[in-house]
Amino acid sequence: MADLARLSMWLDGRPVAAADGETFASYNPATGERIAEVPRASALDAQAAVRAARTAFDQGPWPRMSPAERAAVLRRIAELLTAESGRLAELEVRDTGSTIRTATHVAVAGAAAAFEWCAWWAETLGTHEPPDPAGDGEYLHWRPVGVVAAITPWNLPLLLASWKIAPALAAGNTCVLKPASFTSLTALELGRIAHDAGLPPGVLNVVTGPGPVVGDELARSPGIDLVTLTGSDGVGERVRSAAASAVRLDLGGKSANVVLDDADLELAASGALWGIFFHNGQICMAGARLVAAEKVYDELLALITKRARLLRLGDPLDSATDLGPLITRQHVRTVRRHVLAAVADGAVLRCGGEPPDAGGLPGLDAAAYFRPTVLADVAPDSAAAQEEIFGPVLSVIPVRSDDEAVAVANGTRYGLSAAVWSRDRARARGVAERLRADTVWLNDYRMVDITRPGGPGRGTDRLWHRLTGGLDVYRRRQHVDGRVDAARTRGNHELLSSEI
Repeated sequence: MADLARLSMWLDGRPVAAADGETFASYNPATGERIAEVPRASALDAQAAVRAARTAFDQGPWPRMSPAERAAVLRRIAELLTAESGRLAELEVRDTGSTIRTATHVAVAGAAAAFEWCAWWAETLGTHEPPDPAGDGEYLHWRPVGVVAAITPWNLPLLLASWKIAPALAAGNTCVLKPASFTSLTALELGRIAHDAGLPPGVLNVVTGPGPVVGDELARSPGIDLVTLTGSDGVGERVRSAAASAVRLDLGGKSANVVLDDADLELAASGALWGIFFHNGQICMAGARLVAAEKVYDELLALITKRARLLRLGDPLDSATDLGPLITRQHVRTVRRHVLAAVADGAVLRCGGEPPDAGGLPGLDAAAYFRPTVLADVAPDSAAAQEEIFGPVLSVIPVRSDDEAVAVANGTRYGLSAAVWSRDRARARGVAERLRADTVWLNDYRMVDITRPGGPGRGTDRLWHRLTGGLDVYRRRQHVDGRVDAARTRGNHELLSSEI
């Protein structure tokens, strides 16, 4: 990856450094090594990016192109993402600690899928021509909102940037993308690729730097028409308070996997592990709570604990690795404090709960890793069941009835996603329809479909969350006669260990 020195911000169709020449370092969380110097933008750089996007929207060709013309550029972006998938996946791994399987099959493939699908969507939207506006009847006219500021988190930077940028561009908007400081590299590459694909100058601008400087400047800029943010609750509140325009927020989650007493436990155990340990639980949709019927509680807990211990920690560039590092050593300490507090509150630590031994990860920074953790007998009102830990920690809660399962699942301030596991589909649907969550799966977890509405996010534009990743992984798995195919659900866990 010797060419990382060429990474620059993208403003008005040009690669640029920060106006004052300042940079900050990006580190590989698996080793602690410095891998790149990234431009540290100031408020002046953010203002320049907004001006470029404003001019491109008010005077440039992009909003005035036909849907077919815009679609051609979006498809070219998808093609270039695919052509550079190997390099982008390695860059994502080095920058985030994601495993190479996740980076390849979810992050990069999902980013390409988002642009490909939005190209189709742009053409489809454009086919609905309104009647003659001079007539007396009503008609619907679609128009872009204007300049969109997209602020993205550190966990899946390329995918989440694409989920925001692709639909915004498809509709004819112009954008300013502000990636997380920890993980800016693939977002900067997205700016370059969009330029290479023929996106006109100023349509996509990428600025890197601290959230309280760059992000806040974008939020309060009068030149921005819409701010969309994926991030923590605290950052969301700050942006909402500062914003001078419309705001779309996708914030935290504490999602529940509800296992009823007639569930297929082998399937539910695999789904529970996939729900929480995929990407180390550093995802807002992570199934962080397992709400299990007392009748099957002990057996299910034993299955999950056994399989959690089989997950492989290691070099994220090694295809045999299931879990790489957390994003920083500081985040490891935060997750560790949550686990210790849970045990102090009465939870039983069944496995994990600490970083691995340094000798077991030669050449890697063991202090940046955290063992897959299962907490049993968690009280529904405890911090372990209520607070987003954002790490590889599963809180298991016993319940006596379906009614209690619903009450526990709904008993948090979050309402992002959930799942219900039962052999009786009617019973499962009855429980699912009582859950307060944007997305509820039956006998599956995080099984996403790019063509369907819904997805992660409360109070967000539904279109933006019709975009989901890893189509080359998910297209192989089919529903059979409206029932769940167990082989398909277990197949999700190819991104974890084949042994579970």
